Order: sequence, then structure tokens, then C-alpha cells
Amino acid sequence: MKKNKKFYPILAVCLAMLCHLNLNLNVISVSAEGEENSVSDPANPDNSENPGNSENSGETSATEAPKPEELYRFEINTAGRAEIYDFIPSETYKGALEIPTQLDGCDVGYIGNAAFMNAAGITEITIPATVTDIGNSVFLGCTSLKKINVQSGSTYLSSVDGVLYADEGKFLVAYPAAKDGDTYQIPEIVDEIAPGCFGFSQNLKEMTIPAHVVYVDSWCFAYSLIEKVSIASANIDEYAFAYCDKLTGLELQSGVETISDAVFSNCPALEHVTLPDTLSTVGQYAFCATGMKEITIPANVNDISYGAFGYDQDANGNLNPISDFIISGYPGTAGQTYCTEEDAENDYKNDFVFVDLSEVPESKTESDNPENSDNPEQADGNDEIIPGEMDSEEIPEGNLEDLIGVEVKGNQFLRILLATVGGIAIILAIALVIIILKKPKHGKNRKNQDED
Repeated sequence: MKKNKKFYPILAVCLAMLCHLNLNLNVISVSAEGEENSVSDPANPDNSENPGNSENSGETSATEAPKPEELYRFEINTAGRAEIYDFIPSETYKGALEIPTQLDGCDVGYIGNAAFMNAAGITEITIPATVTDIGNSVFLGCTSLKKINVQSGSTYLSSVDGVLYADEGKFLVAYPAAKDGDTYQIPEIVDEIAPGCFGFSQNLKEMTIPAHVVYVDSWCFAYSLIEKVSIASANIDEYAFAYCDKLTGLELQSGVETISDAVFSNCPALEHVTLPDTLSTVGQYAFCATGMKEITIPANVNDISYGAFGYDQDANGNLNPISDFIISGYPGTAGQTYCTEEDAENDYKNDFVFVDLSEVPESKTESDNPENSDNPEQADGNDEIIPGEMDSEEIPEGNLEDLIGVEVKGNQFLRILLATVGGIAIILAIALVIIILKKPKHGKNRKNQDED
């Protein structure tokens, strides 16, 4: 067979074209894989040009790790220290994060309010020792956060078992939302809990806020899954326990003086609350949209704001009064005033049922109140009578016979009649017995006479 030499150049050109096409396909494939991986890359989670600080904006290639300045919005203050106000990739970042010690060559000295809010993918975070001040609700909504660390050498912040403190441990700053454990004991040195500290907690079920804690700041436990809370004496700031869907048990101990606006609003499972005698102020919407149908207002309460009790909230945020909501209290107090309070300027008027406690026996009101009983059967009305606790007015006078059958034997004439009839019956019975005993003897004598 004769070979055609003209065929070889054509074949070579075809092979070259195929190699070139295959190379281009590989490049496209690698580029696509790079783009896919860059989405989950903690260094550049959004795979986009990141402007960072307006003074440091610039383009970054897809394969180049972004500079720290490109991940934060920050400013340099007059003292030459960097202040962080926002973590730019908060919605897409995944994994652990270490906040830089410097930005633009300046030490990071301050982390601002809500700087890392809703960064739900952060699992662990480390704060540099250079930070000497921190804002409110910095990590609120970081629902995957398990641990907060502080670099050694810090003079202001500290971390104990992953929980963030400030001011030599007196200020409880942040409790990681995904931290393990269904309860947490607040150290005795703590006197204030920061805004948003326990917000969105996923595992906490029960908490006691001891007497040494003076302030529970705003949004402190908001949106958490907490179920039971006992508060000794702290003043409670606005929205502190708002939107806690599973909160069923609330104990407000003697010492609590102020409940601010919307503190327990939108807690639908909360049905019973006993307000302490030390309470003086209840803020606007304090118990709005709960499961409560009644409340007892202590006489010492002197200020109740609009919507504090007896209102639900619809999907549009509009308040609607709860029909037949009952408020118990004393005449001339804020509890009675609140029942019919109105404000023409804000277009509202309360119209709630008021129960005057001064007209109800104290023992009855206490036993009928399910809030004061740990026994469910007593709460349903099957109250246990404790010796020595019944009022003298409720104890009937008379002997034991009177207590058992006072309605039957209370008539004196009836008693005499019964006694007389009883006596006659006894005499007749005795006579009948004598007749019966003598009858057999007479029968025997009559038989002997017949035989003679």
C-alpha cells in the first residue's frame, strides 16, 4: 500500500488543535472548581470584590486571600486606634475566626455595637489583647458560636470556659449561643449582664439570676430557648426576655423593682406570673402577647404603662385587647386605674375586669390562686386545708354533734319529740316481753284442767 505523505501534515494540525482544545477545557474546569471552593473559603466567603474600609478598597483576585482590612468596616480614632463596626462577610462566613490585632497598622482597640450580629456561621472567635472596650450585643445572633477566646495579656477582657467577661469579671459580656449545657451559674462577682448576652441561646433551659446581679440589660435573653427563669432582685431592662417562645416558668422574687418596656413580650407559653410586693414600675407592653389571662397587681405598684397587661399582638404588629382579661388588686391603686385607663391622644381605652381583693377573704384568694401553689391538684380547686391557717370566721361554732348534723338536729322541739317517742317504744317493748314470757305457763295449767 502506498503511503500518502500529504496526509501527515494534516494529521499533525488536527492533533495540535485537539491538544489546544483539551487544554482550554482543563483550564475552564479548574476555574470552575476554584469558584466553587471559594464560596466556602473562610478567607473569602462571598467570592466577590470586597471594598472593606472605604479608604482601603481595592480589587482582589479569586485565588488571593483577602487582607484583614477587606473583611471589616472600621475607623481610626483620634488616638490612632482602630475601631471595628462591622464584619462584612457575616452572612456567609463559616468556621473559626481570629480578629486581627492591627488594621492599617493601628492596634484594634474597640469592637462596636452588633459588629458580628447574625454571623451565624462563626463557631469560635478570638479577640486580641489590644481591645480595651467593647459594645453591646456584639455577638447577638451568632447561633453556631460555641466558644469566645481572649488573647493573653488583655487588661480589660477575659474568657472563662468560653464565656466573655469584662472589667475584672464584674461585667458578663457574652455567652456563646451554641455552648453546651442546659444551665449556667453566674459567678458571684458579676453585677451586670450585658445587652444581648444570652440572646439566641440554643441549649440553655433554666437560669437563676442571683441577688448580686443588679442589672439585666436589654435583649439579654431575647430569642433564646430558655424555659424557666428565677430573678432575685435585678432591675430588668427592655426586651430582656422578649420572644422566648418556650418560657413557661417565671419567678420574680422580692427585690425586683422595675420591669421595663416589652421585657416579657411575645412569650406565648408564659401563662402565670406572680408580681413581687417590691415592684413599683411596669413598662409599656411588658407582658404583651403572652399566654396570661389574669394578673394580680400588688398595692405598691404605682406606674403601669399602656399595653403592659391584657393585650395580644397580631401578625401586623397591631395590639388587640384580650376579652375577659382579669386584673385583681386593691381600690385606689394603679391596678384598678389601669383597668379603665384611656388616652385620647394615642387612641386607646382599657376595659378590663377588676377584682377587689379587699372584699375577698385572704385565705380564699391565696388558695384559689394557682400561681401560689406547686400542687396542680390544688391549682384546680382541690385545696388542702392546713391546720391553723383557716380564718376564725370560717369555723362553725358548736360541739361535734352540731358540726356533723346541725341541719337535722337543730330544732329543739324535734329533739324532745324524738326522746318521748323513744321512751314510749322502750316501755311497750318491755311489756311485750313480759307477756310473752308468761304465756307458756297459762297454757300448761289449762291442759291439766282438761285432763281432770
